[in-house]
Amino acid sequence: MDAAEHVTALVSRMFRLAPESLNPDIPLHRMHIDSLALEELRLVLEDELRVDLEDVHLTSRDTLSQLLAVVCEKAATV
Repeated sequence: MDAAEHVTALVSRMFRLAPESLNPDIPLHRMHIDSLALEELRLVLEDELRVDLEDVHLTSRDTLSQLLAVVCEKAATV
């Protein structure tokens, strides 16, 4: 499983969303991922993927595709 698949599966599992309902172009807040949930997601991603996302500045107004791009970029440098 690559980083994008891992993030998508994790978002689906953590927020109880059907994988087919995840649209990469809608803001995270429309998936009910607020700033606190986004921080929790960041910590889980850091732990599971062993990447450092401390300097990533995403908000709930960003999209799933933006989150995927950042995580994939960070995972590629590990």
